[in-house]
Amino acid sequence: MLPPLTTCGAGYRDLNSNGCAGVPISPGVASFPKGNQTSILSVAETARWPGLILQPHSSPVSEEQLRPEIKAIYAGIMIAEARCVKLDAAQANNPSAKLSRSQWQALIALHRTLLYEHHDFLMATQHPSATPDLKALPAMYSMPARMWKYGIHDFLEVLRSRRPTSQDPMLSFIYLAYQMVALLYETAPIFLDTWIECLGDLARYRMSIEDEKEPHAQWGCVAASWYIKASDRHPQIGRLYHHLAILERPSLRKFACYGKSLTCVVPFPNARDSLRTLCIPIAKEAQPARSVGLLSEASFCKLHALIFLAAPEPVLEQATYTAMSFLRQPDAFRWRECGVPLAVANISALLGHGSDTNALRIAFDFTIQRISERTLPPHSATKPVATPSKAKLGAPEAKYEDIRRLLQVSKRLTLDSFHTAVRCASGGTAFIQDSLAFVGVMLCFIHVLCLAKRETQNEPELNMSLCLLLGPDEIAWGLLAGYLNQLTRLRRVTDHLVLSARQGIWLQKAGEGKPLPEDYSTRGLVWAYFAFCPGWFDSDSDEDWLRNVETSGTHLARADRALYYGLRLAFETPYLSYDPTTVTFSTGSAMAPSSTVPVPQLLRPASAESQARHLGPGHYTQLLVPPLSTPASSAASDSDYVHVRRPAKPVQTPAAPRSWATVAKNGGPPMKAARFSKPRLGADSVRVVDAENVHFEQGDA
Repeated sequence: MLPPLTTCGAGYRDLNSNGCAGVPISPGVASFPKGNQTSILSVAETARWPGLILQPHSSPVSEEQLRPEIKAIYAGIMIAEARCVKLDAAQANNPSAKLSRSQWQALIALHRTLLYEHHDFLMATQHPSATPDLKALPAMYSMPARMWKYGIHDFLEVLRSRRPTSQDPMLSFIYLAYQMVALLYETAPIFLDTWIECLGDLARYRMSIEDEKEPHAQWGCVAASWYIKASDRHPQIGRLYHHLAILERPSLRKFACYGKSLTCVVPFPNARDSLRTLCIPIAKEAQPARSVGLLSEASFCKLHALIFLAAPEPVLEQATYTAMSFLRQPDAFRWRECGVPLAVANISALLGHGSDTNALRIAFDFTIQRISERTLPPHSATKPVATPSKAKLGAPEAKYEDIRRLLQVSKRLTLDSFHTAVRCASGGTAFIQDSLAFVGVMLCFIHVLCLAKRETQNEPELNMSLCLLLGPDEIAWGLLAGYLNQLTRLRRVTDHLVLSARQGIWLQKAGEGKPLPEDYSTRGLVWAYFAFCPGWFDSDSDEDWLRNVETSGTHLARADRALYYGLRLAFETPYLSYDPTTVTFSTGSAMAPSSTVPVPQLLRPASAESQARHLGPGHYTQLLVPPLSTPASSAASDSDYVHVRRPAKPVQTPAAPRSWATVAKNGGPPMKAARFSKPRLGADSVRVVDAENVHFEQGDA
C-alpha cells in the first residue's frame, strides 16, 4: 500500500508541515506565532484597514528538506508505476474478461494516484529552492514520457478495447487525465511541448468515442488546436502533421497533411502506413462523388492514391487524364479552397512521399547543409540537418523502374497543374484571385529548385537530377512570363519590390506584414527551408482559426509575393528576363524564341483598362479587390464532405459546353455579389468527417 499523501487539490504536498498548505485556519490569536513573528496589524493600521490580517510567516524550504522529499515521492512513483504496468498488461492479455464497476473505479483510482505522484514530483523538482541537479531529474528519468505511457496511454488502450462496456469509465478517466495535464501545462512549463501534444492526444481519444455529430466535431477541433499549437512551436517535425492528417476528412487537405509529414525537414516514417490505409479504399472507388466541384477534387485524391500505391501505367494514365480534364474546365475545380493543398500534395509526390532515395530530397538536404554551413558561425551549437542517410523511412523501396515511372507521372502532374493555372489566367480577374495562392506556392518551389541547382553544381549526379526537372523543355517559361505580365496590370511593380528581388532579401521589413494563409501550409517543408525570413511567423498573434480570413490586403500581398518570386527568377536564372522600362516579363536568353508565348490581351474589359490609365498607378490596388466570400456552391460543397455527400439540389446541366477559349472570347459571365459565409478555420485546422456518411479510417499516432 502507498503511504497516504497529504494533498491539496491535484496532489500538492506541503514540504514544510504534515498538513495541507492552503487550508483555511481560524484567525484566532493562538494560531499566530509569538514574539516578533506576530502578523496582527497595529492600532493605526487596524483603523485604516479594519479586519485585515497579514499573511502568516513561513520559513523557506531548504535543500536538505527538499532532497529527501523528492526521494520519497519517487519511491511512491516506482510502486504505483509497477502496479499500473502489471494490471494494464493483465487486462490487455485477457480482453474477454468482464470487470465490474467497482473494479473499474479501483483501476482509475490507482492511475489517478500515479498521476498525482508525478505532479508532486514535478512540483518538488521545479521548486525555487531546488538546485540545478534536482531540476534536471525529470528530464534525466524521462518522467513526462513515463507519466503518459504508464499513467495514461496504456490504460486508455485497455479501456478502448473494452468498449462499449467501458464507455463511462473511459469518459471519466479522459476528463481526469485532461484536467491533470492541463494543470501541468500551467504549472510545469519546462515540458510545455509534451503537455501540448498530450492534450491533443487526449482530445483525439475523446473525439473517437463520441457518437454525436456535434460533440465529435467540437473535440476534433480541440485536438486540432493543440496540434496546431505544437506545430507552430516546431514546424519542422513531421509527426505533428501526421496527427492533423488523421483528424482531417478524406480530401486533398488530408493528402497534403500526410505528404507534409513525410517531406518535412524531420519526416515521420509511420505516416506511410497511415497513408496506405487511406489510399487503398480510395483507389478502388469507381464514382467517389456526385457534384462536379467535389468530383474534381476526388479525382485528384484518387490519382494521388494510385501514385502512392504504384498502380500500373494504364491506370495512372487514365486517372491523370480524368483529373486534368476537370482542371481545364471553367468552374470545375475549386482553386481557392483546394489550390494550395493540390500544390503541396503534388510536390510531395514529386519527392517520392519521403523516399530516402529520391534525388530531389537528397538535393534539398544537401542544399540546406551547404547553406547552413556557409551562413552560420563556425562554432555555433546547432543541430545537424536530418539527411536521408540518417533517417531511413521504413518501408522497402520499389524497383528502380517503378521509382522512375512514378517520378515521371508526378512530374507531369505537378507541371501540368502549374501550366494550366498560368494558361487559364486569361479567364479574368476572378480566376487570377482564386489561383494566386496556388501559383505563389509553385513559384516559391521553382525558385528553391533554382537555388538547389546552383548549390549542387559541384555534385554532377544531384545537379543532373535537377536539370531533368528544371530546364527549358520542362517548364513553360513563356506561359509564366505571360501570367506575370497579366499580374502587373492588376498590381503595380514598385521600386521596393524590384530592389528586394534584385538584392535577394525578403519582401517585407522586420516587423511589417503578416504571413499569408498558404505560408502555414508550406512552413516546415524541406523545400521551403529558406522560403521565409527568420522571425516571419513571430509577428503573427492571431488564433489559428483566424489565419484563413482573407481581406483585400491578403490578395494584394499574394500578388506582391508572386511578382517578387517572378522577379527573383528573372534576376537569378537565364530562363526569364524583366524589362523595368516597359514593366514586362519575357523569356530569357536560355530559351528559344519559338517557346515565347504571346500574352493574351483580354484580361479586363476595355472600360477597366481606360479607368486604370485615367486613375494612374496609385489606384492599381482598387482593381484587385476580393469578393465577399467564396462563390455559392452545392450543399455538399458547403459542408466540405468529400467522396460521399450528395448535393441537396440537382445540378443543372449547362445549355452549352464552356471552355477557356469561349470564356476569353465572350468575356465571361458578369460578376455577382457572393453571399456572406462564415470564415473557415485556420490553415491547418480541421473539418471532421460526418460519422453518418463516412467510415472513419484508423490511424496510429
